[in-house]
Amino acid sequence: MTSEIILTIFLVLLNGFFVAAEFAIVKVRVTQLSDTNSKASPKLLSASKQVVGNLDNYLAATQLGVTLASLGLGWVGEDVMTEIILRAIHLFHFNLSMEIIHKISVPIAFILITTLHIVFGELAPKSIAIRKAVNTTLVIAMPLKAFFFIFRPFIWLLNKMANGVLRLLGINPAQEQESHTEEEIKLIISESGESGVMEDSEIELIQNVFDFDVRRVREILVHRKEISAIDIKQPFTKIIDYVTQEGYSRYPVYEDDLNNVIGILYVKDMLQSLHLNKSEDVRKMLRPAFYIPDSMKIKDLLKTFQKDHNQMAIVTDEYGDIAGIVTMEDILEELVGDIQDEHDAELPIVEKQADGTFSVLAHQSIDDINEFLPLALPTDDHYSTLSGLITYHHGSVPVEGERLELEGYEMIILKMYRSSVERVLLKLLEPLEEKEKEEN
Repeated sequence: MTSEIILTIFLVLLNGFFVAAEFAIVKVRVTQLSDTNSKASPKLLSASKQVVGNLDNYLAATQLGVTLASLGLGWVGEDVMTEIILRAIHLFHFNLSMEIIHKISVPIAFILITTLHIVFGELAPKSIAIRKAVNTTLVIAMPLKAFFFIFRPFIWLLNKMANGVLRLLGINPAQEQESHTEEEIKLIISESGESGVMEDSEIELIQNVFDFDVRRVREILVHRKEISAIDIKQPFTKIIDYVTQEGYSRYPVYEDDLNNVIGILYVKDMLQSLHLNKSEDVRKMLRPAFYIPDSMKIKDLLKTFQKDHNQMAIVTDEYGDIAGIVTMEDILEELVGDIQDEHDAELPIVEKQADGTFSVLAHQSIDDINEFLPLALPTDDHYSTLSGLITYHHGSVPVEGERLELEGYEMIILKMYRSSVERVLLKLLEPLEEKEKEEN
């Protein structure tokens, strides 16, 4: 009887071993088993990586182990538990007939052995494996490899049969662990933020990296009306005054019109020329202008900047006109956020007024503007800025002082720059609380 009890306990623990092995090798990743992240021996690490890298075969081994242990437990365990219950009844001298004793002992034995099986053979090992996937994998790797070696022919046959069924269903059997998709990584990051594992700044940085891959130059450029540019025909003294006042290190230089940029003036080149040659000929100080289309992806522009050791590009639109400029700083800000230096004195994108209205720079992207508004403005393929949204819905060129009702706001055009809206005053058409009640 003692040996049968020991066998029952062993089968429960054996079932737990294979359940833990199954969940651990599915959850753990090969990168988590690196030598630098573990104090385990190289041999154990190597065995663990082999198991995780050969997922299909070792999952089949765990399934076979669970099945054998469960069958053995059902064969031995119930009889053992029944015998224990019968002995307990006789020990306490319950005045029951043998027929009743047998009728109640069997279901009680079934409930007890099932409870042991579920708790110690399934749930507890599964929870341990999920929470301690790396440690569990290191523990089970060598025994699981030995089990796989012994039952390899049978496992191979079962695996082939299972893969055949998968192919009939149009599913390709996985031979190794698949990588996470971008959406899966984003979900993991989001869940990590909600649980407090990652800080908001870390989450924002990683999300910016994903967005960086698809964003285009037109979304980050400095609009042409905001460019600090130099007219080559200006007197040299005025150019010096302008450069001193603006405080930048590089300036596009144009002739007659901003669409005719003839080069880039580096302040250090100008100072060097003045110091060495006493020359005031700005044309001789210019470096070639680097032109790019506004449809270019910023990740490609970054590579080009790095390759050519460039810091500024002139951006052209689909008609070949100058749309604006983009610098290395603009690209980096897409990853790490705004970079303010001692010369920056930028106007806020959105200024909330005392009466609850919002004064908005209309040439900024809608995504950036929405960060400061109580009711988000919609984005569309036809426009990316508030100015574009207004022009798209207006159908013609707005005028200063004109009022429009768009996307839940009354919009008042405060300032125009030629045919482009520069500043707009936004006022909610109805309080946000009332709008939410109507929607509900």
